[in-house]
Amino acid sequence: MTSLSDQFNGQVVVPQPIALARELVPLLAGLEWGIGGSVLMWSLGLETSPRDLDVVTTAEHFSDIRERISHHLGSPIEVAHPTYQSRCFARFAVEGPVPLDLFADVRVRTSRGVVCWTFDPRTVNVKDGLPWMRPADWVELYSMFDRPQRASALRDYLANMGSKHGL
Repeated sequence: MTSLSDQFNGQVVVPQPIALARELVPLLAGLEWGIGGSVLMWSLGLETSPRDLDVVTTAEHFSDIRERISHHLGSPIEVAHPTYQSRCFARFAVEGPVPLDLFADVRVRTSRGVVCWTFDPRTVNVKDGLPWMRPADWVELYSMFDRPQRASALRDYLANMGSKHGL
């Protein structure tokens, strides 16, 4: 994993999505959630500058997390999409410095029908105080979201990590 900050002219620079994630930790204490998307890829050295924060949770905790984030970032906007049909989805701070997508019970309409994915909080890895999702989960999600380059980058990362550890 990449250091959670970079050096810039001798000063520590924390990417804005990481700073926001750190702000959320005490707000979301006791709830099940994980960080994925471009921030996860950045933490693995696969993304240079994440611009948003993807937070995934369980359907049971979605409402509580949505409410707590709303108090911090303001009301979310509701987004209708013909392909993404998750039961639980909210987008926050679209015009702010760090957009945040919160979702649970992912459902995506594909040519094969609706494909579903459910977050398992038992797979979260807490590192540097932040709850990271598994890269393998995001291979599945990016494949569902028709983001083949991101899915491929994560597959390559996992294959490389496996070969480094004799797996």
